[in-house]
Amino acid sequence: MSNALTAANPPPLPRKIDGLRLIALFKFAKVLLLIATSYGVHKLLDANIIERLYSWSSTLSDDRLERKLIERALDWVEDLGAKRIQIFVAVTVAYTAVALIEGIGLWMRKTWAEWLTTVFTASLIPFELWELVKRPPGHRLPIAATLLVNLIIVAYLVWFLRRQQQAARH
Repeated sequence: MSNALTAANPPPLPRKIDGLRLIALFKFAKVLLLIATSYGVHKLLDANIIERLYSWSSTLSDDRLERKLIERALDWVEDLGAKRIQIFVAVTVAYTAVALIEGIGLWMRKTWAEWLTTVFTASLIPFELWELVKRPPGHRLPIAATLLVNLIIVAYLVWFLRRQQQAARH
């Protein structure tokens, strides 16, 4: 009788855009930003580009904030050195791969992706808390926003996974 009842009333299909797909879209946006960041940082290995940026910044007025910020950033990049920039690019590419795998898995509603995203996102929270404490008061907003988004994602995925487990038991 239950098979006939199930056949007559199949379980509802998940909505096209639900929490999992919103998180997947967020992951895809993050992937695009990470790719752009990796490409931009990789281009900074070219000394000619650094020189052109210095040359361009010298055309700005001495008292402009943009010039000071650009020159400070270029000095920081030069102090890093090529080896550290390569390490940064490698770590960013690895993180991009993980975010892409999470996004694809969540979009396809794979349970392994729900677990992977929960564990990986939760593992970043202690580092974000550390950064929030360590940063000067005027520079905490981006870290606080990132922390809040990650807490929401982890809370939603924990709720979602628990709900799935309860449904499987019944």
